[in-house]
Amino acid sequence: MTKTEMTQEYAALVAPLLPLAVRAYGSRDTVSPQHDASREYTRLLCEYYAKRGSLLDMAAALGVTYAGLRRRVTTASLKPSSGRARTKYPQEVYDAALAEIIVAKLTSTEEYHLALHKYFEAGLSMAKVADMLGLSSANPIYYSINRVRLEQSGELSPRT
Repeated sequence: MTKTEMTQEYAALVAPLLPLAVRAYGSRDTVSPQHDASREYTRLLCEYYAKRGSLLDMAAALGVTYAGLRRRVTTASLKPSSGRARTKYPQEVYDAALAEIIVAKLTSTEEYHLALHKYFEAGLSMAKVADMLGLSSANPIYYSINRVRLEQSGELSPRT
């Protein structure tokens, strides 16, 4: 089977999952049709990638971003984050966290990612933090947090 044929085969398997998978919000261990589709989408992508399939070709075939596919493959082995603390914090806590996050961002990318991870683990809403930072979504924040989680698990080499 050629790489093009393999891409077409997997794209045909993944495409029907996309409408539900893109609506899966929250922790990956949530049980819902959307999360089931998202988990299968990720499983198929990992299988395709393990067979030396090109994520760039798959992104083009599905009409999605390469970054989204890459994120799914690189974070597939991370445990879902539903076990973390969830607390309703007053605005003053968010203001103090934001000040620390901004200082960390000015220090280095690694410090910024670590600060975001710290407040994620503490249970602050990353959507609220993203809004306070002027971001249009929390996706870049979750990318940062997952990088730290991968580094801490030893699945990603720390930055030098």
